[in-house]
Amino acid sequence: MPGVEDNVESVDGVLDAALALSALSCVWGEASGGSLFGMTDREEFGDVVEFEDFVIKLLVIDQLMKEGAVVPPHPTAHKWLEATRGIDPHEVDDLIYDTYAHKRIPEIEQWARDLELDRAQVSLVQRLVWDGGIEIFMLIAASWDGEDDLFDPRTWVDVTPERFPMLESVVYVEPFEDDVRRALEDAGVTLRHV
Repeated sequence: MPGVEDNVESVDGVLDAALALSALSCVWGEASGGSLFGMTDREEFGDVVEFEDFVIKLLVIDQLMKEGAVVPPHPTAHKWLEATRGIDPHEVDDLIYDTYAHKRIPEIEQWARDLELDRAQVSLVQRLVWDGGIEIFMLIAASWDGEDDLFDPRTWVDVTPERFPMLESVVYVEPFEDDVRRALEDAGVTLRHV
């Protein structure tokens, strides 16, 4: 789009570029029957992305946390429970290591479920990593040891080249559906099973 690159150096230029992209997406969406960059009418640029599998959403949240694009209200499960329940550290330990031993802590899980991720955020994710020790898993289930299926994805259908155009690699534990695997491999995404 002429002139957009020239204005990006200033804050006004960034706003102008965003508005130009928004206008372009509207025009493109109308001309292409509502599909821009593989998005459906329901999931246009900037709209909230819905996930069929909550664990896939957690992998996205984890990457966005690493990039500083998502910041949880509290840095650890301990701090979260102290703040939200108004209890001392010993009571928090009892909750984490007894009541919620190897389980998801309800209020932290609910925060993640309620967190709205928009198309722009999701489209910039370059890597999805399933590992038993990733930050979001340890936030939601602080005493989880990674030895059960608490965070195993049921399906990978959310992970598509259209939804993740910048995706370069996926580290995964559960097998991909064949069509998902083929689409990602065709898009040049590196897949590594752990």
